[in-house]
Amino acid sequence: MRMTAAAAKAELLELSRKLSPKQRREWLEFGRQLYAQKTKKAPVLAEDGDAAWERIIADPKPRPKLRAYVDRILREERPEPMDVRKL
Repeated sequence: MRMTAAAAKAELLELSRKLSPKQRREWLEFGRQLYAQKTKKAPVLAEDGDAAWERIIADPKPRPKLRAYVDRILREERPEPMDVRKL
C-alpha cells in the first residue's frame, strides 16, 4: 500500500501527539539516524547549551592556539580581585 506524503505527515503528526516529550525526542533522533543512513550524512545531534559546553570542556584534545592565547593574556594582564562595587 503506497501512502501519499500528506497522509504520512498527518499520521506522523497524530502519532507524535500521543508520545511523551522524551519519547518524541527519541523518535526524532531515530528519524535523523534513518535519514542519515539514506543520505550518507552524519546526523546532527541536538543538545542543550550546557551539555554542549560540558562535552567541549571534557574533551582532552589539545588546543595549542587557545593555550597560547590564554598564556599570553595571563602574561600581559595582571588579574585583579573582583570588586563587588564594580558589578
